[in-house]
Amino acid sequence: MRGGLAFKSADRLPGVVLVSAVLGCVAVAAVTLPFAMSSPFPTPHRGDWVIQAAIVPAKVADAVAPEYTPAETTIVKTATPTRSLTIAALPQPPRPAPVRMRHAIKHIAFAARWQRTGIPASDADSETTGTVRLAMAEEGTPIIVAPKLAPLRVPAEAVRIMPPEKKAEAPAPKKRDVNPMEAVDDYLWEVYERAPVKKDNTGDFTWKDIAAAKRMHMSLKEYVIRGMDPDFREQLYHAGHAMDAAGLHWSMLSAFRDDYRQSLAAGFKARVGNSLHGGSRAVGGYGHGRAIDINNIDGDDEVVWHWMDAHGAHFGIRRPMPGIDPAHIQSGGNWHEIAQAMRGERTRTAEAKKPATEASARPRHRRTM
Repeated sequence: MRGGLAFKSADRLPGVVLVSAVLGCVAVAAVTLPFAMSSPFPTPHRGDWVIQAAIVPAKVADAVAPEYTPAETTIVKTATPTRSLTIAALPQPPRPAPVRMRHAIKHIAFAARWQRTGIPASDADSETTGTVRLAMAEEGTPIIVAPKLAPLRVPAEAVRIMPPEKKAEAPAPKKRDVNPMEAVDDYLWEVYERAPVKKDNTGDFTWKDIAAAKRMHMSLKEYVIRGMDPDFREQLYHAGHAMDAAGLHWSMLSAFRDDYRQSLAAGFKARVGNSLHGGSRAVGGYGHGRAIDINNIDGDDEVVWHWMDAHGAHFGIRRPMPGIDPAHIQSGGNWHEIAQAMRGERTRTAEAKKPATEASARPRHRRTM
């Protein structure tokens, strides 16, 4: 009997477990199903939910608009509006501070300049352009906008052209000092050129002075005239003007001669280096010659020679060899003192001939009481 009851109890045990499991599942479903049905999050398969985005428009601030305006997304259920839910809402940026007084003064001045000239804002004023436009619009002032100019097309050749180098300004030429011997040298050169062909009983020797000047890399005038001593040139200047006043057309056959030129001379002559025309041993070479040969371009040379015999001593000039070398004249006696005295007289005469200055020419008025 007890064995039969034990077998029946063992047969009932699986049925009880099965019934308990079913009841547990039902209880769990009864508890969790309401929570699942009340979820605030939408699911794709439910068509009664509509997602719409409401964008808040940007508002113009006092002077400058905010850099961005956040969007607010709102989920609205068409069937039950009370269950609408906001998913995300970005924080609003702080409102910009109002424009300060000094900025307002600057904007008003800029607006006045813009209205008067029509010049648009530069790069530096680009930040205040919006403020100026807003201020002008509030004041009722018409806004003048300058038209945009078309870009200038520059040829490629013009781009390659480089600006010329700036040249340094040349210094002003210095005022040339007046050479007191310039008038003397010009006169003696004119006398030398009165007879362009130089010849005597030995023949034409015009080429000899030219060759000697070329050898010293000088002009002919510089060689034959300035090779003589300045005091001797002063003597010839005054004696020559005296002969011109007497109606004699005198000239020079030969003036300064260095050692090379002396070696080319023909006829009766001094040895090389011993000539008073400019010998290196006799007088010291260039710049120290004190002898020349003279003639008459009219053909009668003795007229000029005789005049020199009669009046040459007054100018410190003599003709030492009238029989052997009649054309040769040279300085003699105290010729340096004579030349300096004549130079002083010449310069004083030149100063007296200069026109009076405005100050010196102005008449003096006596002061009356």
